[in-house]
Amino acid sequence: MRKALLALLVLVTMGAVGTGPGGRAWAGQAEDALVARHGFTADAVGYLVFELESGRAVAAQQPDRPFIPASVAKVPTVAAALALLGPDHRFTTAVHATGPVRGGVVQGDLVLRGGGDPSLATEGLTDLAARLRAAGITGVTGRFLYDATALPELPEIDGGQPWSAGYNTGVGALSLNFNRFQLVWGRTADGRVELSAWSVSDVGRHPLDSITLTAAAGRAVPLEPQARDHWMVTPSAGLAQRVWLPVARPALATAVVFRQVAAEAGIALPAPEPGTVPAGAVPVAAHDGPPLAVLARQVLRWSNNLTAEMIGLAASRRLDAAAGGAGPSTLDRSATLLQGWLTRNADADWRGLRLVNHSGLSSAARATPRQMAALLRAAGPALWELLPGEEEGKSLPPGVRAKSGTLAYAKGLAGVLPGGRRGFVLFIADDQARRRLDAAMDRRVAEMPPEARAWLDRARALQGDLVALWAAGR
Repeated sequence: MRKALLALLVLVTMGAVGTGPGGRAWAGQAEDALVARHGFTADAVGYLVFELESGRAVAAQQPDRPFIPASVAKVPTVAAALALLGPDHRFTTAVHATGPVRGGVVQGDLVLRGGGDPSLATEGLTDLAARLRAAGITGVTGRFLYDATALPELPEIDGGQPWSAGYNTGVGALSLNFNRFQLVWGRTADGRVELSAWSVSDVGRHPLDSITLTAAAGRAVPLEPQARDHWMVTPSAGLAQRVWLPVARPALATAVVFRQVAAEAGIALPAPEPGTVPAGAVPVAAHDGPPLAVLARQVLRWSNNLTAEMIGLAASRRLDAAAGGAGPSTLDRSATLLQGWLTRNADADWRGLRLVNHSGLSSAARATPRQMAALLRAAGPALWELLPGEEEGKSLPPGVRAKSGTLAYAKGLAGVLPGGRRGFVLFIADDQARRRLDAAMDRRVAEMPPEARAWLDRARALQGDLVALWAAGR
């Protein structure tokens, strides 16, 4: 698959599209009229409509201007992961024993080892506990350890997001229920505040002892972290009774829930401690996640940031391991590694391309329409077929399949048009407004400013009209 991807990249170069005067090529009056109708200036919009086989441009405006790609950056992440790991790759969560089992009791430690499964939910831990019980294990004489060393553990994806953003979670090889927890609060009959944290899945809820919640009165800020997974909560009429918040220490949270699930299966474990699987330890149970192709489709449809970061990290670690490395320790370095691999063998102009993570959750990332078009073409039909369409609930014309991206003052969409002969990349941005927003960022505030929401409404409307125009065969 890697050879196929590189060959396609070479074809992209051979079929590189041209550009007219002023950076505009073959742009038509219909597109210009739509841009103006929705209140945008020409310099806020960049697009490239092109033949998928040859790369020949059909319509273009500012195809070489760098834009914030937002979640459109998930397209190269998925393409690289599929090529480096293979569509059938599965991430495995396993339990290892450091000693023999006698009378149902492990004579030593039991180690829960994360394999980087982004889809791991409580149901998977329940399956793992059931397999342990089926193997006759009911307890341990030693410790219960959790090993998350397969990937770096990071407290959040992007430092420029609100603290309470549930889409900006911690990342790690042991991640559970998309690394979100539910804060629940209420008042007793005598007026006391009660706070609790829960890990929630389709099969129920489990209390998260790894989360510390402290009530505070008289503060204007409803939610503010004091440390990793320690939240200061100001109960008030303006704070919902149930709030989703990000988990910053996912490995510990996963181990806490597994201990409870194991107890439900009749397996007694001590409190979890961090550790690693030692040499000689024996695997006694394992749970496999779905094939990567399934995860890839889910990433492109639901745009889950955590899943994108985890499969991107796994791909870059595979790439680095082939060169004798231990794998990147940050998302920025991991994304840079994959970017270099994707572009190394193509004689294209990659100046200005900047992928700072694998999900696109950053205002620092940049890509031009032409660069994203090259990456989309290089990914080929194996990825195009995974892109979501209107039959999957997306606001797209029939037959269009595309990945969208949205940040305040940044909108993107890239995909293929009906018939599968043409592709397109569209970016809309207000860089000055985005810079002002970043400069004034208050991480205590979760709400997007109303003026940014209004801008996005106009950008979505323009996006829809342009894609409809191109889908109609303009």
